[in-house]
Amino acid sequence: MKNKKRIALALSALMTALTLCSAVGCQNATSEKVGFFNTITIAQADGDLAYTPVLDGKLNKVTMPLLSGDIYAVCANYTKGVTDNYNPDFTDCFAPTPLTVSWESAEEPLYYTFDISTNEDMSYADSYLTFDSSVTLENLFMGYDYYYQISAKYEDKLIKSRIFEFSTEYLPRTVFVDSKVSNTRDWGGYYAENGKRMKQGIVYRGGALEDITEEGKQVMLNKLGIKTDLDVRGDSSKPLLSSPLGASVNYIETKGPYYVEPYGRGIEREDYRDALVTEIRTFANAENFPIYIHCSLGRDRTGTLCFLIQALLGVEETDLYRDYELSMMSRTGKTQDHEGIIGQYMVSVPFTGLYRYIKNFQKNKTLQQNTEAFMLSIGITADEIAAIKANMLEEVK
Repeated sequence: MKNKKRIALALSALMTALTLCSAVGCQNATSEKVGFFNTITIAQADGDLAYTPVLDGKLNKVTMPLLSGDIYAVCANYTKGVTDNYNPDFTDCFAPTPLTVSWESAEEPLYYTFDISTNEDMSYADSYLTFDSSVTLENLFMGYDYYYQISAKYEDKLIKSRIFEFSTEYLPRTVFVDSKVSNTRDWGGYYAENGKRMKQGIVYRGGALEDITEEGKQVMLNKLGIKTDLDVRGDSSKPLLSSPLGASVNYIETKGPYYVEPYGRGIEREDYRDALVTEIRTFANAENFPIYIHCSLGRDRTGTLCFLIQALLGVEETDLYRDYELSMMSRTGKTQDHEGIIGQYMVSVPFTGLYRYIKNFQKNKTLQQNTEAFMLSIGITADEIAAIKANMLEEVK
């Protein structure tokens, strides 16, 4: 009965607050009280790392990792072939670790509102209403500054904490869709040419989608907002007529090349040129984003195309290699056992073969310049290259 009354009062107070905000821009709906919140803690959801910011006085800032365990060790201490020291059971161990913000207040309110924004003035904030004194944060971007504020609503007042800040560590942004779709991650966020960086939340890579669950579809459609399914297999024994995500998703199927001869059906082969051009042009059309690109494993054909786009944008060598090798931290990416050195083999042989082919495409040019020269040579236009960069790069805040 007490809970029902509390919920009823909360809903009534929420409607009053919304009315106030609509009428006066929230100016009269807010009061400040420094020290009202006794403690505020931000932590990894699995408890590996916790941090309590200063509640008054000079604010300090913390950098929080979005990964933990083996996947964190691989990303934070990356060297080529390092994945051979991890994932001995060939399982999916790439999932991100959510963050939890928890707090204690001097008085129990009707409800709390947790606001989080990438802007210091809290503009364009995402808001979470909760009866609990904690929130779990998922799908955060890597290498970003975040600002957050907690409000406690009572029948007669609204009390806000001060604005706190944390950063997310500059490490690859993995995503978890469901137990059926493997090797999934955002391949944006990396620093690129002219001090810019790849946008996050617009292109994801991974394995095949045929076995995706209904829950996984909701993640893809509602959380990630996928508009285009770029399937680069092309030679599937069961070709698809539409995306497993549904008719609302644009489905593009190609028989994409991978690596260079003799390690695969190489990007230099003319019989795969049309497919490769179609794949690359997908990123020149702004209406296609967000895009999910995949083959069967999410490693070879997918990894080849991801490398070409990232190299075109000016991503540095370490990030290119690490993004590729992260596939070995999944059950689909680590499927072939070259005497226990699958990571070292795949990185040093087929992927390095691809890297060197592009790097040496023309003399006395950078990797980025040679990637652009290669794309021009196969029929991608300068305007299309400019469009890809405009679609996928952003200024660093």
